[in-house]
Amino acid sequence: MRILYFSQFYKPENIAASFRATEHSRIWVRESHDVTVFTGWPNYPVGRLFDGYEMKPLVEELIDGVRVFRSASKIQPNTSFAKRIESGVSFIANGLKNLGKKSPVGSNYDVVLVTCGTVFAAWLGVHYAKKCRLPLVVEFRDLTYKQMLATGSRGAKVAAMKSLELSFCKAADCVVALTDGFKKDLEAAGVPGDSIVIVPNGADVVACKHMWDGPLRFGYFGTMGLSQDVPATVEYVKRIVNLGLASSYELIGEGAARDELEQLVATGDYGFLKLEHGVPMAELEPRYAGVHMTVVSLQKSAEFSGTIPSKIFQSFARGVPVLFVGPEGDASELVRRSGAGIALCGSEEEDISELEAFASRADRARNLARMSEAAVDFMNREYSRKLMADKMIAVLSDAVYKTKQTNERIKING
Repeated sequence: MRILYFSQFYKPENIAASFRATEHSRIWVRESHDVTVFTGWPNYPVGRLFDGYEMKPLVEELIDGVRVFRSASKIQPNTSFAKRIESGVSFIANGLKNLGKKSPVGSNYDVVLVTCGTVFAAWLGVHYAKKCRLPLVVEFRDLTYKQMLATGSRGAKVAAMKSLELSFCKAADCVVALTDGFKKDLEAAGVPGDSIVIVPNGADVVACKHMWDGPLRFGYFGTMGLSQDVPATVEYVKRIVNLGLASSYELIGEGAARDELEQLVATGDYGFLKLEHGVPMAELEPRYAGVHMTVVSLQKSAEFSGTIPSKIFQSFARGVPVLFVGPEGDASELVRRSGAGIALCGSEEEDISELEAFASRADRARNLARMSEAAVDFMNREYSRKLMADKMIAVLSDAVYKTKQTNERIKING
């Protein structure tokens, strides 16, 4: 198949959308599919163009056999809603110019795949598929309107975002949701259930050597936005540090909550806390080996009950048990089912009591080692990238087949 894939993020960026797009595309090329990716210039997470790149209006490169078009946009730190909108709109505006009649991207494709977590690349892909009359698959890694509700937004902005995301569904020949919760949310909003297929996130196992003795060492590696409520997790860790059950909490990433975390560090009351800016994945690998558990958190809002943060899969793939703090839902169920972590979904006092009990176990080191083995087995068995890439190819093929059938019926009836 000839696939045109719209994703605002791609290799070498260190973010879930980039990992999924890059690794799926690489697998598809190995299986003799022809993959073209339309993306932006690498700048995430710090909002600065990566070293070795010089931004131009449109540049074509070849990465792992994948043809990649990089389209210009305004690059700046992702520290506010206004800046995200400004950067995203510039991606659309430049993308429209770069996808004009004489665009080298062309239209000789069997199917268009757009990924929606940020809506900007998705809008561009939906527009291009319609313009070129190509089958369209829309993938929802997040539902932005649900995130907005969870973080306090109301009114016209949320209604407009919901309307936009649902318009993507209406335009699509098939919709892919990453979680069962997302599918239920879309069905509740009026999207036909038989048009939605669940293809979860995933990750391939990475060899990682661990030492399980000593006081607990925690790590948080990823976006520190309002949705993640990372400052609340600092208080959880502080309680068990004060009991002598933990020694450190390392946080690496960027986001809207980073200022609050910097203020905590500045007080001098959190000596166990180490805060760093985002780093490339290659530099992050040894950090996984240096912690007993990674913390994965979400605001305890029902709006996030259908969300499964990709950090869970990245941690499990490295044999790192997960401490999940968030609402009951898809993520908590997955962590418990894996046997590779604990899920804290109650009140603060209930959560801390459960965490203290876990940290106080006489067989804690052995229990962590068992969780580590369970995490790796779980990923190999259910969530490898190959499994997920094959499911996506089946969805794309089905969209192409259905479109051909429809066109043939139109010809016959016409």
